[in-house]
Amino acid sequence: MVLHEPLPEGLRPGGRFSDWQRIPCAFVVADVDGTLIGPSHHATERVVDAARQLIRAGVATGFATGREWDGVAALHQQLGLRGPHVLYNGGEVRVDGEVIARWELSAERVDALLGICRAMDLYAELYVGDGFLVTDRREHARPHWALLGKEPLEVVGDRAGGDLPVVIKASVVLTAAEGPAVDVVLAELKRLRASVSVSWAPATPQLTYVNITHPDADKGKALAVAARHLGVPLAAVGTIGDGLNDVSLLEAAGTAIAMGQAPAELRAVAHLVVPEVAEDGVAHAFAALATWAGA
Repeated sequence: MVLHEPLPEGLRPGGRFSDWQRIPCAFVVADVDGTLIGPSHHATERVVDAARQLIRAGVATGFATGREWDGVAALHQQLGLRGPHVLYNGGEVRVDGEVIARWELSAERVDALLGICRAMDLYAELYVGDGFLVTDRREHARPHWALLGKEPLEVVGDRAGGDLPVVIKASVVLTAAEGPAVDVVLAELKRLRASVSVSWAPATPQLTYVNITHPDADKGKALAVAARHLGVPLAAVGTIGDGLNDVSLLEAAGTAIAMGQAPAELRAVAHLVVPEVAEDGVAHAFAALATWAGA
């Protein structure tokens, strides 16, 4: 067991606290929905100030999100995080807006996904780099389009994967009010032999997102690529997240921090836990990481 001095205000031990060594972080990434922001499209002033404190401490800071690059443009401008950034739930890594790594879904996997959607009457979004395609214009998905700030490029219809642009990530968007349960959908999607994870967003609490990426793409694997680009060992990387799609992200990092509202599975793989997003928990994380980096 590693002995620690008292934790800063707002931080408490997570499931892996006994394994944690307080190594100053040179690179930090934070999830977006449920971590950097809640129902609002913008970070609070407290989070902005804490992010600037971390940057002033010389720590490279980025996003680790299921969103595409355009989907974090407003936050990028507000927070000034230069990255590297993990996007598309680990399907892409960018530095200063430039793609340095990308893992694409094969046409065969896209075909298989579309087949499952047709058989189970599921709605899915296919992210293609400059926007997203949809299986149909399902009404329950409109709040998600509003969250993304854009409408679908087109409806896929009966087109096959080979007739579509390259797909980086797909999301099956579910609502509890209609359609099959999440566990039933997950069981079917395992047939794709892809990386599959579940996420939620505070701005759309009625929706559940089941994300599909290349089998070699998840947030943790993309984080390793981003850290290697900077020449930073994973032991000196900090990560902050709130959802099940952040498990691989926290497992990969030397300092793993879960938000207070995170499910038990995520808090179990975290070294530390901070308050909920409504209480600006990520600001507590940023402030502590900045202090440790300065020390």
